[in-house]
Amino acid sequence: MTRPLALTKSLHAMWALAAVIGASTTQAATQPMGAQGSLDARIQAVRNGTIRFTLAASPFVCGTGSSWYRSRDGRSGSFYGNWNSISTREVETTCDRGPVRIVVVREDGDTKSLRHYVGGKWVANDTVKDFGAIGAIEGGTWLLRQAEQATDKVARTAMNAAILVDSTAPGPTLLRMVKDDSRSRDVRNSAVHWLGEVVGDRVTATLDSIAYESGDREIRRAAIMAMSRRPKEEAIPALQKWAESLPDRELRRTAIMALAQTRDTLAIAWLEKRMNASR
Repeated sequence: MTRPLALTKSLHAMWALAAVIGASTTQAATQPMGAQGSLDARIQAVRNGTIRFTLAASPFVCGTGSSWYRSRDGRSGSFYGNWNSISTREVETTCDRGPVRIVVVREDGDTKSLRHYVGGKWVANDTVKDFGAIGAIEGGTWLLRQAEQATDKVARTAMNAAILVDSTAPGPTLLRMVKDDSRSRDVRNSAVHWLGEVVGDRVTATLDSIAYESGDREIRRAAIMAMSRRPKEEAIPALQKWAESLPDRELRRTAIMALAQTRDTLAIAWLEKRMNASR
């Protein structure tokens, strides 16, 4: 599965897709569940088989069915799939406002895998149990529960899908996952990555706390890289502080490298000043 990658504002794809998203209108997908039971109960009732349902996409999310794009701040974001800056300079890309499409594979009463898509349309398949449109809050809550409790394979996909769903607040769940030593490094790194995308104004303090905590160096390194993808007015002061004060020498080096990769004039001037002072 292709990993989510950070986009910079220099990518023409982002500009084209952001324009499409900005022109879109938000439409919540809901379905009364009272007579049919909760989403979790309906999924648990399927011992073997494939389930699919749709959820309303959050603002600034769009997709083609095979690929999706999520804008964080109108300047940068994350994408999944095969978009690239060359093809979108030559071909106009269309991007559906939603919905988020979820596929759940059940075996022997357990959820063995998840798949997620944005936009497009379902291929007709009479063997699949189609639950239709599910309320975004209920569906997002179910995905976050899978992210926190399911196996690594299911958790990673659930995490990626949850950040796309309207009315979902994944921050507290992601932070718990980062701090959960029982989870694999891969899952915790993914949680740190998405914290940097979704927590908003509280992200600096959150990532700062992770960077200074004792424990797995790779998780702390992931927090530094997550900060480097934030808007420069947030990222550069935090990275400068970490480059000067993190107790771990390797992590200070990571912060310095992240500063250099911003290519910001203030960051470069700070680095030059540091180099001159060390001579």
